[in-house]
Order: sequence, then structure tokens, then C-alpha cells
Amino acid sequence: MNNLTVNNSLFAKPAIGRSEYGRVKVALAPGKGFMDWLRLTQNKALAKRVASVDHVELSKHDKKEDCWVHLFGIVYDVTQYLEFHPGGIPELLRAAGRDATPLFNQYHAWVNYESMLKACIVGPFNGDLSKLKPCLPPTTSDDKKVPASTSLFASSSENFYGSRIVPIDNGVYLEHDDWTDLTEQNVIVSIEETNVKKAITSTGEEIAENACKFRVLVHHFWKPAMEFEFDPSTLISVSTNFKVSISPSRVSINFPETTQNFGDLHFKVQRRPGVSYHKFQISNIFRINYNTLVYRLEIPSNIFYRIPVGHHVSMKIRKGQATLYRPYTPIMSNSNDKNQMDLMIKIYEDGICTPSIEKNLKIGDFVEISDPIGDKKFEEWIKNSEELVLLAAGSGITPMIDILTMRLDFGKNNGNKTSLLIFNKTENDVATDEKTIENGWKLAELARDQNMIKNIIGQRISTEILKEYIDKKDVLRKAFICGPDGFIITAKESLEELGLSSDDVHIFQG
Repeated sequence: MNNLTVNNSLFAKPAIGRSEYGRVKVALAPGKGFMDWLRLTQNKALAKRVASVDHVELSKHDKKEDCWVHLFGIVYDVTQYLEFHPGGIPELLRAAGRDATPLFNQYHAWVNYESMLKACIVGPFNGDLSKLKPCLPPTTSDDKKVPASTSLFASSSENFYGSRIVPIDNGVYLEHDDWTDLTEQNVIVSIEETNVKKAITSTGEEIAENACKFRVLVHHFWKPAMEFEFDPSTLISVSTNFKVSISPSRVSINFPETTQNFGDLHFKVQRRPGVSYHKFQISNIFRINYNTLVYRLEIPSNIFYRIPVGHHVSMKIRKGQATLYRPYTPIMSNSNDKNQMDLMIKIYEDGICTPSIEKNLKIGDFVEISDPIGDKKFEEWIKNSEELVLLAAGSGITPMIDILTMRLDFGKNNGNKTSLLIFNKTENDVATDEKTIENGWKLAELARDQNMIKNIIGQRISTEILKEYIDKKDVLRKAFICGPDGFIITAKESLEELGLSSDDVHIFQG
């Protein structure tokens, strides 16, 4: 699930700013927001379907008034979407008449493009991608230039973006004056194996040695993410123990067993870096209903990895020769082990990805999961609202589980009201069967022990239904919504009829 804010005062964005992982965003015209796009495309086809499209035909549609793009084997007519594109029309036109997949993977790998562009499908691609022109260069300035590798003993901090990198005994600490509220949820530390080329023999063979790359990502709430990557070292391995200590403005990493002097290492600093992926092992798979599986992932000891509540990740999925990307909201509260997380995946029989997941992924296999994506801090809403309304349908329950758990941790005895309404098509879709509790399925446990969770079967969300659960009295009330497009539209409109403004609603894009 991706985060989407609707003119939200708590989560307000500037007219021109950045997406949650650094992409430049522009001010959209009134009536050209995400909700407007959902309303325009709901149950509609904006493109004329054809049996197939080859590279010759695709390349003809390369203008603002006639813009087609290729994404993962499908051609889309995005002409009408141009004005809704958060990155601006010129940025999307970079891929007009071309293969947009590389740009998508760079900037939007976590976006559910199949849902977003389902009304724009022209047809499957059956041409030769190599014969298409490459995408045009960026149209917006950015500060993601990769600086040259720099020594810790360098006198200039010009490339550090205001950060300070200080070697200490058996480690290093990082700090920045803009970091004021860091917690462990804001930090990723990883040690990964790599090969370092040492020489080339007279016969042209490369001589390489194994080494390990040390990387730190700091993604402070509301502020640009920063990446610190140290040159490979042979004195660190993936089995090297390390300790991470975090204060509001500083991250310290200590390696008690290594002789590596971190002052000798060169490093690079990037602000607003691209996402990196990490390999996690599947330790368990269990079913919560007829078409939904939970994959429990183990975070390895060479990675310190936390995810803030409400943030999401991108998962790489191999299908044949192709690599696809899907956004998921991990569930961290199912286990007391901070080095475990769950992905709830709904299997669609006619889906592009999920049948392959069910068929191919087994216990013991590894999956590639991105850095956490998002910059918002939801804690204030969860902690302080006098009434919190959570509306979910389908796999939209995933962000709600950790939100509800945090809400209970904050206010078990404060008298504030919480309602989680889960809309299910049939009884078979219910995901709160008590049998799943033995596997650590938190939602079933909460449904058993708390009277704030209600499964609503076979009914569409409406103002009348919500009236039964939302207090009439005037209180500080906030709402989160997650589910399919049609559900989001109706839920948002129903909440507005009950007095919740856009400032009171946050939408996780399903």
C-alpha cells in the first residue's frame, strides 16, 4: 500500500516539493489530484483497446496530445493522465512512445501502476524494445548527484550535505543538525558482500577478493533521506557483530570485534538516494483465508532494519526473464521479534504476479525487499485523536494492524474511541479466523480480544453504515482509509458527509 494524503494539514506538502523517496513533485491544477483521477477512471476505459502493439506503432505516439508508453509488457495511452502526474507533464513525456519501465523502476517501483492505469490499457506489446528510442533526460533539477568517494579525514564537508561523519573506536557516528527526532525506525544499517577487483593478469584475467560494503540509510520523518556508503573492507564480514545506538540527532555504529579503522575508509554521501533492496528469508507461510497468504520474513543479522508504522516497501518478483515490483505494507506487530516481519499477499487467479508468488515461493527461499518508503510520522494522529476511524477492504487491512496495535499501546485506559471496520464481500473473505492466532496473526487476536473490530459482510461502505460506528459528538476525529479505488472514493465521500474534512483523512493507496 502506498501513502497518499488528501490536502492534509498534518501531512501538508508544499506546492512544489518531493515525493516520499525524493522525486521532484509539482503543483497540480485544481481537479487534477489522485482522488479526481480515481473518479474519472472508475469503471471506465479511456483508451481504445487493440489486439497488440509493436515498436513501430508505439513510437508514433510520442506527443503531449497523443502519448503512449510501455510498462512491463503492456502499452498504455497516458494522454489523459499527463495532467494528473505528480512529477509533472514534462517528466512523463520523457517516456512518450518509448519503454517507460526503466524510469518506473527508478522512481515508482512501489506504485501499483496496474490499478492506477487500468483505464488506459491499449494492449499487449509484441515488438522489439531494443528498437525504441531511449527515454529523454530528466527535466527537473535534482541533488542526487553521487559525490566522489571521500576520506573521513578530508577537510571539506561540501559533499556531506551538512552531515558529520566521525570515526570512533571500532566504529563511526553520523550526525546532522537537521536530525532532531531520530528513532530506530528511521535507520537502516547493512553489511553486504561484494567483489573488489585487485589486478588484471597478463592473460586478461581479473583478480578479485571478497570484501564487504557497509551502508547506513537515515530516513528522518518529514526530511530528505540520506545514505552513507563506505568503500568495501576486507576486515568486515556479513557475520561481523555490530551495535547501533540512536539518539535524536546521532546514529552510532560500533563493531566491537573488528580491527578496521573507519578513519581509513573512503565513503560517499547521497541525499534522496534511490531505494536499495535486501534479501530476507521466508521462515513461515500460512493461510488466513481461501485466497490470502502471509509470508513471514526473517531479517538477517547483517542488516539492522526497522519500518515506521504506515510506511511500505517494494518487493522484487521474478517472473520468467522479467523482474516485476509490487508495493506491500509490512506488518511488524505480529511478532515480538524485531527481526521478523510479515507480508500479507492476496492471490488473484488472473493476476500478473501473485499466482507466481504462491506457486514458486517456499519456506527457506529468499525475497528482495526495498528500504522502507515514506516520510510521514503517523504517531500524533494515532496517539492523540479522541476518535480514530480505520476503514479497510481487501488487502487494505495491512497498514491498519500496526496502527491499531500502536493505538492500543498508547491509550489502553485513556477512554479514546477506536473503530476498525473491515468490509468483506463474503464470509470466506474474513481474515480474523481464530485458528490463525497460533501462527501469530495479530488481527485475529485483536478481533477476539477487542470489541473495536467489526467485520461487515456483503455490504458496500456508506454513510448510513458509518453512522452506526462514528460518534455524533464533536471530538478530535481522524480517519485512515485503505482498499480498492471504488472503496476509497465512497469512503472518503461518506466521511465528508459525516463532517470529516480532507484535513482529517489519510488514504493509503491500495
